Amino acid sequence: MTPHARTPDTLDRYLRAMLDDLVQLALRNGSAALATHLKASIKQHGSAKLTAVTLRMVEQASTLAAAAPSPGHQVGLWFRPLVTKRLIEEGIDTLGQLVDFCNSHGGSWWRSMPRIGPHRARVLVAWLRRHERDLGKSIDADVDTRLLTPAVGVGDVVVIGGSIDAPQLAPFERLAIPTALSGEHGTNRARDFAFIRAEHDLAAVHAYLTAIAIDRRRYARTRASSNG
Repeated sequence: MTPHARTPDTLDRYLRAMLDDLVQLALRNGSAALATHLKASIKQHGSAKLTAVTLRMVEQASTLAAAAPSPGHQVGLWFRPLVTKRLIEEGIDTLGQLVDFCNSHGGSWWRSMPRIGPHRARVLVAWLRRHERDLGKSIDADVDTRLLTPAVGVGDVVVIGGSIDAPQLAPFERLAIPTALSGEHGTNRARDFAFIRAEHDLAAVHAYLTAIAIDRRRYARTRASSNG
């Protein structure tokens, strides 16, 4: 018999303290939906009232406090429901798949996902970088949202990837052109008054693609609200 079980009251207090610790771990490491449910229960009852299902969710969430990310982990174990939903819609179910997706798409990996903007993308990439050792996978150095600059000293030939027989598309952020051909000093480059602040042609295309993505999302929201 443990010291905590000497009397029924002592055992009851000990078990309640254990439950409170589990709930606090779940609040810090569980999903937003679980945290909302627990907070509402605590506010109403003074402590969390758990069903068999919520107790199992609390136990699972509390284990994440000491767990390390693994490439086979579902993205929902580590990210908020909104982010998880967008990733799964893109066919990304695990952390390993997310790393592979980022590396294959470059810095624009997030553009096809509604509500995953540049800031949230940077946060996700930074998190993946912090856990590279646990994941056993590395994020490529150029998978970050950054300003595009013309290449220097690459000559007149640009290698996109693959071969003539089996061409491979490269992420836009990885395209490089000689500085002399960048359009930085082109006759059509507006200096005094410009609608977009693009220093060269790569930056202009980047600005156009960004605007298209924003307009598409606005249209989708407008259409959804009108149909509702």
